[in-house]
Amino acid sequence: MDSIDVKGIVQPLRKWWWLLIVSAVLAGVSSSLYLMRQPLQYQSRTTLAIGNFIQDPNPTGNEIFLAQQLAATYEGLVQRETVRQATAKSLGLDWLPSYSARAAGQMLEITVVDTDPERAQRVAQELGNQLIQMSPAGQAEQDRQRFVGQRLQKLETDIIATEEEIERLQNALAQELSASRIARLESQIAVLSNKADSLQSTYANLLATTQKGAANTVRVLEPAAIPQRPIDSNNRIYVLVAGVFGFLVAAAAAYLLEYLDDSVRTVEQVEKWSGAPTLAAIPPLREGHNKDDQSAKLIMLQNGLEPSSEAYRVLRTNLQFASIDHPLRTLQVTSPSMGEGKSVTAANLSATLAHSGMRVVLIDADFRRPMQHKLFGVPNNVGVTSALLGDLESAISDMRATVVPNLYVLTSGPLPPNPSELLSSQRMQQLLGVLQSKADILVIDSPPVTVVSDTANIAGRVDGVLLVLRAGSTRKQAVKHAVHALQKVNAHILGVALNGAQRRESGFYYSHAHNYGYASAYYSNAYSRNGGTSSRQSAGDKSSQSTGAGLSSQVISIAAPKKDSIAP
Repeated sequence: MDSIDVKGIVQPLRKWWWLLIVSAVLAGVSSSLYLMRQPLQYQSRTTLAIGNFIQDPNPTGNEIFLAQQLAATYEGLVQRETVRQATAKSLGLDWLPSYSARAAGQMLEITVVDTDPERAQRVAQELGNQLIQMSPAGQAEQDRQRFVGQRLQKLETDIIATEEEIERLQNALAQELSASRIARLESQIAVLSNKADSLQSTYANLLATTQKGAANTVRVLEPAAIPQRPIDSNNRIYVLVAGVFGFLVAAAAAYLLEYLDDSVRTVEQVEKWSGAPTLAAIPPLREGHNKDDQSAKLIMLQNGLEPSSEAYRVLRTNLQFASIDHPLRTLQVTSPSMGEGKSVTAANLSATLAHSGMRVVLIDADFRRPMQHKLFGVPNNVGVTSALLGDLESAISDMRATVVPNLYVLTSGPLPPNPSELLSSQRMQQLLGVLQSKADILVIDSPPVTVVSDTANIAGRVDGVLLVLRAGSTRKQAVKHAVHALQKVNAHILGVALNGAQRRESGFYYSHAHNYGYASAYYSNAYSRNGGTSSRQSAGDKSSQSTGAGLSSQVISIAAPKKDSIAP
């Protein structure tokens, strides 16, 4: 996989990094709070022995195999509803806590987990009792076997005591010399011998009734105990898993948003969708304290130290290179739709061109939403529409001089009821010819090309068109429709200016030799060295010429300057 593919894959994650972190943290914190509110869990376990293999010193392989099969059978049996209901009824419970059974060889382990340690112990014990009662040696048989065992133990004690007494009497008989004493001792020994024989016979009969050696028997090997401490929880693992899950969900959402978002954001997208080069990526303009003050958007009329100021200089220089073989006398600035900053771009570009020593006339040909009079703070009582309805030569006197030397603005004038007809009229072309004879370059702020169809007609009659897009706002189809409309009239699309470009997303800041961040610091240092005075506009953009920073420091004349001046 090449680097471009890797960059495209990683880009959504870099863009939505905050969403990934917030989602992971929220998922982890939520799961942690949930787990903290859960009660402690206690575990009690009982172990049952299947068969009598432990007591048998020489069990056969068949006996061991049969006991293992029976343990597996009892493992499934303990999960049956009949055993659950019998256990709950015996304990007087409406429900049973979570439990599990595991066959380990010839043993069966029953584990109960509950928030109440005593209840866990009682349930584990009762589950074992229910299995014992369901086995062939049920509870009644177990009680009988227990009784038999007790009797056998007592008989064993009596037999041992009787044999010890017989041995004592025999020792006394061997030392006795009196005939009467010897007869009495022999009589006692005979009685005790008969008693021993009777005890042994009874013991043998009882031993025959036991289930010693039976395979299908169940007995408690390890009784259930009351747990003293809660079981160790895996809360950390659960929190980690929740955080990872939140991260993955956010990552999927980021890729989905990127897939659904078809707005232009990068230089690569601009050039791919429009087929035209990106002449400048203009960073977002800083908002002033008064958002209604449109003049604050004229960044080229301010100190010129902002990164966006250098972006407009780069735009000016790249326009000069784009038209080096064909003199650029008329430049149309348009956009696919409204709100993409074409008027602000046209105004700042005109100021930048004027800084280079050219005589520039900025024409506001947007008869629906004119902006240039607001940006420059001039009246709009006369303008283009006035000239079209009257004497074309009067347009020269209607132009407004600006604070930028060599820059004049011809506002739209009163808004007409038929703007489309005026834009495509022959009088409009004649007006442009009159103004062109008095200036080095005309910058025409025209309506959006996909909103007003006649805008494309003007585009076919000017020397070049600058298409303005806004990062994150202009859609892919809007770009293609705008380019298609311009191509239909054989318009010369010089390139694209991308407004609102973010440093990380656009890629423009690093694709050119000039770096805006470096330029900003460079001009800031130059500004401080000059004692805080502005090195801008009045010196004909000498700041960019003297510092030599980037391509914008080079000035190439678009057209031969005219010696006669414009009479405002």
